Amino acid sequence: MISWLALFFFFQQPAAHEMPQEMVWVSRDGMVLGRVGSAQNAIFFPEISPDGKSIAVSARDGEVNDRDIWIHDVASGAKSVHAPAKGNDNFPVWLPPGGEQLLFTSSRTGEYELYRHDALLLKQPDAQYPRSVSPDGKWLLYTHASKKRDLYLLNLEGEPKPKPVFPGAAHWTEVARFSPDGKTFAFVSNEAGPFEVYVASTGDPGTRRKVSRGLENGWGGGGGGPRWRADGKELFYMMGDTMTAVDMATGTAKRLFAAPGMKGNFPDESPWVAKYDVTADGQKFVFVRTVSR
Repeated sequence: MISWLALFFFFQQPAAHEMPQEMVWVSRDGMVLGRVGSAQNAIFFPEISPDGKSIAVSARDGEVNDRDIWIHDVASGAKSVHAPAKGNDNFPVWLPPGGEQLLFTSSRTGEYELYRHDALLLKQPDAQYPRSVSPDGKWLLYTHASKKRDLYLLNLEGEPKPKPVFPGAAHWTEVARFSPDGKTFAFVSNEAGPFEVYVASTGDPGTRRKVSRGLENGWGGGGGGPRWRADGKELFYMMGDTMTAVDMATGTAKRLFAAPGMKGNFPDESPWVAKYDVTADGQKFVFVRTVSR
């Protein structure tokens, strides 16, 4: 039986005027620096590889209602499909340390299940979305999606026995991202009402602090889609269309630039999910936009 989530993504497709799409580099001051990779009919969830040479995306470049994981070469712009199959493949995550393999979710069996390269990694009821792998490549943070969203931790080196990160939580916990040293992770939660960005201890997730700015002093509160700079000194997140950077030493958040029209298809859907990525040095961001006609 095909789940309602699989049907939701199956029928939800871009309109003709939204295609094709392209990825672009954007500087810290919001300047578009140029295209990266190739144009495709629809592009979702860009993920830069650990060596910065490739970008993995979920994209549709052929049949309607059939997304695959594609890998774009940063230097040449060439693209290639990864483990194609009929269905929707989403949320590519590179496996550290060198990014030789990809984790992703796929509906190829009718349910959204976790895959490693092209082999089934985890089969459970409801949908499973990979979010982040620890720097040593041993642990996966993923989302279990049913009536709400919950973060789970999975050991990638042993028998898969996932465990909840926040057992018994009544609120949503989503889109977790390990810090570069693996000691903490950023995540999004609605425990305080709006979706906010938090940073928690990997060893003791109950020890956490909110880092997104609240609704004060002219700021629009809330945030989602956290991404780390490779040295861990900055954490980025989106506050609506605004890119925000948090200095992790001081906890100070500042607005960098606005990026309207840069979140690909369905920009208002799942605002807590990252629809961009950032280079290791934190100086460039990759976004998705419709190709100008």
